[in-house]
Amino acid sequence: MPFFGGALWIDFLNTTPVMNGEAIDFLFNAEGLAKWARAAGIDCAGRPSKAELKSAWETRTALRELFDKLSAGGAISARRLEPIDRLVGSVEIRERLILRDGHLALAEETRIEKDVVATTVARDFAKFICEAEPERLKHCANPACSMVFYDRGRNNIRRWCTMAICGNRDKVAQYRARKAREK
Repeated sequence: MPFFGGALWIDFLNTTPVMNGEAIDFLFNAEGLAKWARAAGIDCAGRPSKAELKSAWETRTALRELFDKLSAGGAISARRLEPIDRLVGSVEIRERLILRDGHLALAEETRIEKDVVATTVARDFAKFICEAEPERLKHCANPACSMVFYDRGRNNIRRWCTMAICGNRDKVAQYRARKAREK
């Protein structure tokens, strides 16, 4: 499963890659959602229910619309944020004062009652988008690739989902074209 988007919520969008011209959905069923959640480090306590799977699909669709709007430089409406805000608003956060290595620290405990994966991803989006630069949200430059990412590079010139896959394919194609012209 791909985890190179630069943020959990973006990696969640990348659960529907197009490989060899065929669309794949890693979240096709509850087992797929549980497998992705484990790979992402989300503790979802067993097999997700059908309702949780549906919530994950709806969240992914809402986030995809937000990603596309933001990456194109468009403004987003409160209506588009509503499904994400609903999930974020369902989280119970409790702060506690704890001792850590002999020093006092403020620890945050979160409690998510239902839709653990969707809510965790929605929270990641909410935290991310308040600090991110939307012009760094990008689609892979490979027209056959459906992956998206956040360019964390200083110069904001990243073009490929990964250099190992799409970047390398482009370099090989350019090399072959150059060699063909030389003949």
